[in-house]
Amino acid sequence: MLKLARIIVLVLYGLFGMSGWYHYDSLLKMSTAYKGEDILSSDMTINYVRSMVWYHSRGKLQEIRSILLNDDLTKRVRIEMRIKNMLMHRSSAYIREFNSLKTPVNELGSWYQNNFDFDDFLHDVYEVVFDQSLTVDDKVRNITDIMEVYQNITNSKLTDNLVKTQGAVNGY
Repeated sequence: MLKLARIIVLVLYGLFGMSGWYHYDSLLKMSTAYKGEDILSSDMTINYVRSMVWYHSRGKLQEIRSILLNDDLTKRVRIEMRIKNMLMHRSSAYIREFNSLKTPVNELGSWYQNNFDFDDFLHDVYEVVFDQSLTVDDKVRNITDIMEVYQNITNSKLTDNLVKTQGAVNGY
């Protein structure tokens, strides 16, 4: 009798186990497509843009410092070309990343690029780079201030755009 009870328990255990695995397999095969897409909120968009642009600015400043320390600043055309190419190249990294995000602003990277006054920014940077009365540290500090001014202007434009299109933005 005990042997028969063991066999019955093992058979039941096996049947329940097999049915569990069958149910698990059918759940895995079910479609998991979502009807909606995750879109960053306005607040997250603003904060992400600020932090990514700030993060990439640190690399730009290090490269500008390297140019100031190692290149011949009397070759103005060459230095201007190096700085412009470096800034454009380093900016393209986060522009592409912003474009890949789902945000309230379509093509956020292109929007940021179009609303950042690059030509005036570059002109202001060149003035500091070629100012012979400043030390390298003073130049980097002044360029940092210039970057932050232009970034803040563009971030304010982004905030205004989101307020117009999305309504009130928390904290702004």
